[in-house]
Amino acid sequence: MNNDTRETLPSQGSFYDLVMTLFQQKQKAALLYDDNGVTRGNGFITAVFEKDDRHWIRLNDEVEIAVDKILAINGLFSSDYSEC
Repeated sequence: MNNDTRETLPSQGSFYDLVMTLFQQKQKAALLYDDNGVTRGNGFITAVFEKDDRHWIRLNDEVEIAVDKILAINGLFSSDYSEC
């Protein structure tokens, strides 16, 4: 087993489809997102909506996150996320 690999989105990929799947199937999301630094979020996605011409999610703790600020969800990473 090679622990130095990780599953990533294609270049310029979006987490939107995965967000919608987790929302519709009521599955828990463990995510990293950029909020002036890497921030961790966990919970159920209670809403998916548009604001300021961007897609957003709301977690059950009322935190709202722009989908384009998500760095990783449930082990799937953005292709440009370079932290460990």
